[in-house]
Amino acid sequence: MPELKEVFAMVTKQTEPEVDSWKEQEQRQRRLSRNRRFGALAVAAAIGLVAVVLGIRAANDGTGTPTPPGSAVPETDYLIDLNTGEMTALPTSIASDGRSDWYAVSPDGTRVAFDSQGEAGTTQVFIASLDGADVQQVTHQPRGAGVPVWSPDGAAIAYQGWDVENIIVLDLATGETSQVTNEKPTSEIGAVSADFSPPNGEFIVYSVDRGPGWGVRIVPATGGRSIPLVGGGKNQVEAGEGTLSPDGSTLTMWCAGRLSGICIANHDGTNLRTLVSEPSLFSPRWSPDGTRIAYFNAETKEVFTVEVATGETTLVAEGTSPEWRDDHTLIVETIESPS
Repeated sequence: MPELKEVFAMVTKQTEPEVDSWKEQEQRQRRLSRNRRFGALAVAAAIGLVAVVLGIRAANDGTGTPTPPGSAVPETDYLIDLNTGEMTALPTSIASDGRSDWYAVSPDGTRVAFDSQGEAGTTQVFIASLDGADVQQVTHQPRGAGVPVWSPDGAAIAYQGWDVENIIVLDLATGETSQVTNEKPTSEIGAVSADFSPPNGEFIVYSVDRGPGWGVRIVPATGGRSIPLVGGGKNQVEAGEGTLSPDGSTLTMWCAGRLSGICIANHDGTNLRTLVSEPSLFSPRWSPDGTRIAYFNAETKEVFTVEVATGETTLVAEGTSPEWRDDHTLIVETIESPS
């Protein structure tokens, strides 16, 4: 299999077909506030654009053993040990008032990046130690910023800058920022859901609705031309929240259309197939050892893991948007109460 760098070089030498007109986003909810993350919007997009998919949760095939989350789920976002089921509420300095709605653990496992309310009431990106100490606001975008991810070396963070509706990379040592995508979609939502390519973060995978529909693309981490990997008119599917496995060989994402659920493909988007075939599944995240993917069901508000080699699924928690702390611990967002 060719390396990702070779694939990018080959594809960018070709002429990408122009899209005559971008498909309007039907039945997509406008973002009610700038602190709502991409996964929630993708739920509305998938349901609205794939009307043939019934919103009925598929029955567990019995191959996985559900791990009950315990007698009382914490009222705030929490850590869950998948081996024991023990749940621990995140420190209030990180999950205060339930305002944080995205977490990313640093490569060394000592810090967490998250978005929460910053100055002037806008959502901004913060970093802190996992014990809640040393909280620092690292973005100061007038209209807000969020959904951060770490570079593999922990030296930079990529996030969604809502002033420009594109992906921005922040050098944590210098404070310098650079806009790496230049998407101009027809809706208010631009480039979202960034993820650095392992092992050196040379590329960034992201999602955008260029038309027709959502797709996963890849761009150099220094900026430049992007190329499509999955969706957005390719493969007769829509796709989003693409992330690469720790060894860089496999891409996972949510899919809707010809395929529906959690999908995987080669790192270049080839050999696309369904890993978990069920509607309303989002936020797939690789375990650090690359053997499992965590995700959540947006209808049932349940978090699952799936063994990549076998497709065996396990119910592990109540909540949404899982993030791995280590190979046996997840950060889980609590279920929001209706407003």
